[in-house]
Amino acid sequence: MTSQGDDYQTGLLSGVEDSTSNNDDEVRQGGLGLLILRVGLAVIVGAHGLQHLFGAFGGPGITGFAHVLETFGYHKQTTLLSWITGIVEVGGSALLLVGLFTPLAAAGILGVAANVVYAKFHGGFFEGDGRGWEFELLIGIVALALIFTGAGRISLEKNTPWRRRPLPLGIVSLLLAAAASVVVIVLPR
Repeated sequence: MTSQGDDYQTGLLSGVEDSTSNNDDEVRQGGLGLLILRVGLAVIVGAHGLQHLFGAFGGPGITGFAHVLETFGYHKQTTLLSWITGIVEVGGSALLLVGLFTPLAAAGILGVAANVVYAKFHGGFFEGDGRGWEFELLIGIVALALIFTGAGRISLEKNTPWRRRPLPLGIVSLLLAAAASVVVIVLPR
């Protein structure tokens, strides 16, 4: 008890009441913001996946992407690695788009981004002539954030246990992304 009585305020915002309206809670918990982040990441990575798998949007297709991987130091099973990369990009993007299994989908995209950063690391940070890795780092950071935040309220996983408690699945997803990245860095080189 203080000498000033019970109505003594200890902080600047002590007398400010929290809003309890459901609409404010949804905005505060990232419903719209996470939807924008998810859709943006899904569209960008999904388009890259379609380039790698089918040659869409002027992309190289599987054979061309396998040759690109060879220029980055991957010499074994480049066609298989091209398929895996494209499928992870397109599949992960589709799951992110609808907000389903978001931590696992984001982990797949993080794994791909981590491998690209590793492969391009010697080219410097900035894109310039296509050898930099700043863009892939940003993709990886956004995917990492989604691993731990989940899809948000505006998603198909609205009533799943991992949306209410995202940390356990987030940690498992991060470990899976790290393990897959190490395997891809070590085996096909």
